[in-house]
Amino acid sequence: MSTLTPVRGFGPALTTACRVAVALGLLALIASFPLGVTAAVLPGFATAWLFFAGLAAGAVALSAATRIAQGRFLEPVMPLLESAGAFLPLAAVLLLALLAVGRAWLPEHAQQGLAALAVRDFLAFCLLAWAARRVLRRAGPDRWSEAALRDSIVYVLIFVATVSLWTIDLVMKLYQGEPSGIVPAQAFMASFVAAIAWTALLTCWKSHSVTARQDLGRMLFGFSAFWAYLVWCSFLPVWYANLPGETAEIVLRTEGPWRFFSYAITVSCFLVPVLVLFSEAAKRQRIPVTIAASFVLCGLFAERALLVLRPLTQVALGLPMLGGALAALGVLGLFVLNAGVRLERQAPVEVRDSGA
Repeated sequence: MSTLTPVRGFGPALTTACRVAVALGLLALIASFPLGVTAAVLPGFATAWLFFAGLAAGAVALSAATRIAQGRFLEPVMPLLESAGAFLPLAAVLLLALLAVGRAWLPEHAQQGLAALAVRDFLAFCLLAWAARRVLRRAGPDRWSEAALRDSIVYVLIFVATVSLWTIDLVMKLYQGEPSGIVPAQAFMASFVAAIAWTALLTCWKSHSVTARQDLGRMLFGFSAFWAYLVWCSFLPVWYANLPGETAEIVLRTEGPWRFFSYAITVSCFLVPVLVLFSEAAKRQRIPVTIAASFVLCGLFAERALLVLRPLTQVALGLPMLGGALAALGVLGLFVLNAGVRLERQAPVEVRDSGA
């Protein structure tokens, strides 16, 4: 039996909470300059931008990949999936702001050629946003047309190149050593996995399609394992080749306070989703899929934080770090607000089955 169900936003309570988060984040960013704590606050803003811009770009990439593969099984939840893409235009503006104050938080060696870096990253992001708009404007039956297929292929290629570029410029450039060359591949795949987790999380509570929930549970299970494979691929060559530059960085990530980050990321992004979603029955239930998706999103955010904060040794703990957390919370609020607005504008979607 098929029914049409309206897609609604996130409600007044969550909307208000997000507006408060945006206000607190903006206040933390502004106050960091006269207080002289930009080196602690801005890295939190950069971490959040990398994660949520990646999630938005990955959501459109997942939508494009679904169209390329003619994966009509995700048709009932496509509005939920594509809601994250609404953040991309704002993310381009935030990128300009982040790079404009680059000298206030980037290490000295990473400030060389900052103007040229800002221009190329912004232009690449504008190209990404343009390609994303072409994908997202096609809805309903037009999603599966030949024109949509061409737009989707173009977007996926631009997505891989752009996410790799900003990972090189905003992550790998922070390191004085030789970070693994697989980091850009990990970045765009992490964005893709985050999009799956985001869609699975929304599907649990804003859709009655058990079939779509089960399909997304399967995707989350499989791609979490693939993410772990990429992490292993970045470690294995360093181990057997004994590459000094890369070995030192891996050692630093598993010592002191960073040890918790490293192990928690592995548990959240791999062990939890694989164990929780191991059975087919679990993939059909809201609670297990919600737990797995939430852990994956938190783990991938922690991965971005580890990559950005570890080389910035000037990052201070305590109250300045709280400012960085508030800045990140503000970016989260902006992301959710934009996704909610897009959901409110969506047409009703077809739901083919219902369940718990």
